[in-house]
Amino acid sequence: MGKPEISKDFTVKIDQLKTNLKSWTPLEWVLFFIIIPVILFLIYALPQDFKNSYFILSTTHPENLQSWLLNGYTHSQLYHLESNVIAYFIALFAVFSLENNKRRFWIMAGSSFLLVPLIASLLTLGLFHFLGVGVNSQGFSAVVAAFVAYFFISLMLWILGDRLEDFDHPEWFKSKLLFYLQCGLLTVILALIIVAGLSLGQFIDSGESTSNGIAHFGGFITGVIVFLLYDILTERRRYFQMTLGFAIALGILWYGTYLVTLIQTVN
Repeated sequence: MGKPEISKDFTVKIDQLKTNLKSWTPLEWVLFFIIIPVILFLIYALPQDFKNSYFILSTTHPENLQSWLLNGYTHSQLYHLESNVIAYFIALFAVFSLENNKRRFWIMAGSSFLLVPLIASLLTLGLFHFLGVGVNSQGFSAVVAAFVAYFFISLMLWILGDRLEDFDHPEWFKSKLLFYLQCGLLTVILALIIVAGLSLGQFIDSGESTSNGIAHFGGFITGVIVFLLYDILTERRRYFQMTLGFAIALGILWYGTYLVTLIQTVN
């Protein structure tokens, strides 16, 4: 008896993906999949001395304010640019497939392209000030991390749909045990999303350079926070919002502990 319903629900979900992809205008496809990558490659093609002076963030010269934003779109190695663009394409296409709220998308995209580079720069300047180390920072990965966070949350929304409001009404469930089990499952899902951000926030030495973990985490967690704020303003699903907020707070606390340990180790 249950199989036809499951099959029908799956078909509806697949149809929703198709509908979402068809809802984007040609201008939106061109803007996000062509124009933005072209801008990244044009910046990459600029003379290196010019990028060093105006685009790349230097923790020893934080007074170059334009670099706080521009470093998030700058690359000096082709492999770095290519890997970021590929990751951006994958995350963005997933969001285009899963998202059906255009207003939320533009808010998330705007914050990712404008707010995230600034926050990543501030976090980078602050951390390396405490480390007492001068470094140069560049790359699109913080923005990509924000879109990855957006993808994870969009995937969760696509799977659960309107059921998130049900968690505010335990009386709608057949039993308390079922209610608690589903609450626990939702909590685990949200926790895993934050754990993904913590994984992106690790500093990894590749020999020639070190990934800027704090910029990655800053981009990821900013994306989640912006989504949560928008959700609080537009939706009525308190349990989901409270649980996501709690997961964000724990993630920031854990990452703060990681940074304190890192600073102590380096010093």
